[in-house]
Amino acid sequence: ISVNTCGIYFMNYNGMALFCDLDGTLLDDQRTLSKENIKALSYFVKNGGHFGVAKGPPEQTIRLKLPELPINTPSIFYNGALVYDIQKREEVFSCFLPEGLEPIFQGILDRYPGCGVEVSAVGRVCVLRYNNIIDFQLWREGISSVKANWSEIPENWYKILVCDTHEELKKIKAELDALNRTDIEVMFSESEVVDVVVKGASKGKALLHQKASNKDKWRMVFAAGDNDNDLAMIEAADIGIAVANARPSVKKAASHEVADHNTPCVPQILKIMDTYL
Repeated sequence: ISVNTCGIYFMNYNGMALFCDLDGTLLDDQRTLSKENIKALSYFVKNGGHFGVAKGPPEQTIRLKLPELPINTPSIFYNGALVYDIQKREEVFSCFLPEGLEPIFQGILDRYPGCGVEVSAVGRVCVLRYNNIIDFQLWREGISSVKANWSEIPENWYKILVCDTHEELKKIKAELDALNRTDIEVMFSESEVVDVVVKGASKGKALLHQKASNKDKWRMVFAAGDNDNDLAMIEAADIGIAVANARPSVKKAASHEVADHNTPCVPQILKIMDTYL
């Protein structure tokens, strides 16, 4: 706690970092960023805190859809495959999927005619097959995409997105898991979305990279999330926080739990942080 020149007390968050998942955590059911969360984040950053997001879609989503977020540290994208500095518009850390995955996912396209498949490569989002779920994802995130076949996709893939009904995706994920590949990770990021990234890529690994890079500046790192793809980040943080709508595994790994995502979480998180000052 510090006192300014007017004698007003305020919390000093120097050395504190906070990384938040968006959907299901920072954003509510309508995917709205509440005024309360914006105000609390602005207060945190103004008083020395370091704030970043940890999300699946690419960095341009933040600039287009959520420009009011006071991000002041490199953030985590593609579920950990990319750490990107939005302020400087430069890559900090990245890892890519192995080559040769085309036959596997073409087989999925052939066997599941209703599924959509999207590849996020460096500089371009390519869609092998659109469906309503992919259309909605692209619209929601403000992402520009191109229809492409496998030969037209650039090298260096961050992530493959497979979209279908939850029941169909459970079958698809089971098929991918049954391959026993040691070089890819397959996980649900939403009920109708499965993400595929390189083995070892995770929000947690990316957060550990950030912690190591900022070890002289950060004394404590907090992370908040809700879904399977947030689990490694919750475990990697010094203090993990789960929202009430989080998966059981995320709640179990977290040090604290706050109300569900329809109640602004950042004011609650700052109250938790204040106990560590």
